[in-house]
Amino acid sequence: MSRVRNILASLTAVTVCGFSTLALNPATASGQDDSPYYWEVPVPTQAQKDIIEQAGIEMVPAGPGQVTIAADEATAKALRERGLNPKKGAPVYKSLPQERKAPDPTYYGGYHTAADLLKHASDVAAKYPGIAQVHDIGKSWKAERGTGGHTMKVICLTGIAKKATDQEKATAKTTLAPNGCAMSPTASTKPRFLLTAQIHARELATGELAWKWIDYLANGYGTDSTATSILDTTEIWVVPVTNPDGVDVTASGGNRPKMQRKNVNNTQTPASCSVVDGSGNGPGVDLNRNFTVRWGGASRNACSQTFQGPRAASEPETQAVQRLYSSLFTNQRPAGSRDVPDTAKGIVIDLHAYGNYGIIPSAATTKNAGQLRALAKKIVPGFIVGTSEETVGYSTTGTTDDQAHGALGLASLTIEIGPNNSSACGGFMPRYSCVNDTFWPQIKRAFTTAAQSAGAPYKQTQPSPADNQTQQSPAGN
Repeated sequence: MSRVRNILASLTAVTVCGFSTLALNPATASGQDDSPYYWEVPVPTQAQKDIIEQAGIEMVPAGPGQVTIAADEATAKALRERGLNPKKGAPVYKSLPQERKAPDPTYYGGYHTAADLLKHASDVAAKYPGIAQVHDIGKSWKAERGTGGHTMKVICLTGIAKKATDQEKATAKTTLAPNGCAMSPTASTKPRFLLTAQIHARELATGELAWKWIDYLANGYGTDSTATSILDTTEIWVVPVTNPDGVDVTASGGNRPKMQRKNVNNTQTPASCSVVDGSGNGPGVDLNRNFTVRWGGASRNACSQTFQGPRAASEPETQAVQRLYSSLFTNQRPAGSRDVPDTAKGIVIDLHAYGNYGIIPSAATTKNAGQLRALAKKIVPGFIVGTSEETVGYSTTGTTDDQAHGALGLASLTIEIGPNNSSACGGFMPRYSCVNDTFWPQIKRAFTTAAQSAGAPYKQTQPSPADNQTQQSPAGN
């Protein structure tokens, strides 16, 4: 059966037990162009939108009755066979400056590999042991099986309550505050801000922005007043890459990064989708559909981009992040109460691309949802703020933000950085220059605001009733 026929067969699958088995099958056909493009798809009816959602294809709103998807020609043809009319737009891959000669171990004009993202965290902690520590938090899927992979890491940065010279930062091995950066939810009196990045491997800019945040704080402590104030009052924790095995797959494409979104767990994967295709369908579990809280509403098809896994928290990467949450934060929601009190501390942000959204947990109560909207609008002003349904236009389940908020009452947000357009900085794989020139000024302000709000995230200024309404996504945003 050809690749397109496989896709069509999957797209005409039936619904079982209330969950659609629709998903695209990425079996590769000889001679088929699998280069990814952005396609604008008119979806004036919910039924048309459901075809895309049930197929496990990630959508980004592109104006009223329109969505954008990243897909190859075969996927677009399959959607046409179902009555949709995808219109081909810009290629996912950006043209790279000819003069750019990126040193190893970078790819696609300067992006760092998973190994380098992890090494960087360790290097910073070694350079500045007085303000930084690295902890191992678990193993990736491949590492757990002894077939390569990576040890996952988190770096903590916190200050020593005085300005420090470079020499002091490099030599003062015991100057961390008592119990500073300890993996215990009750060890520190400082509020904590945890950032996780690149849980979806193809969202390239997210790991780079985590790298720059680490460097800004470590290099700026004692010289930059904002960085110094943040570390003197707050513990900053960063997981620079949450899906290192997936990033290995993405980076293996070099200047044509592979569209891998998921991890690389292939135990559920049929032979027909053993290799990731130009749409991102292939082996693996979508880690951001695999968390325990509200798990079970995403795709059950192992080839799908949004495959939720065989059970909640089935993946070692998911388990590592859930353990990290519990290691850093207490459950601040009173027994028997659904509302999180205003006195709760701590912020968790999971960084994604793209769309310029600030997404709040769908499971939040009316009271907390209003508070989290206010927080998100403060952190990412100008972004579209709301639940997943109100921003990306469809319900998500088993996500980081619902896990952090639902299990522990944390103020948790998903930030989607980058525009939905054909510019050099648009989409999953922007030019590397966009990281420094466009995204960093935006996200530096966002992370700074989050860190400064970590002591009282639920006490932000309440929005007006009008502000609580979902903002509309302008075409091309």
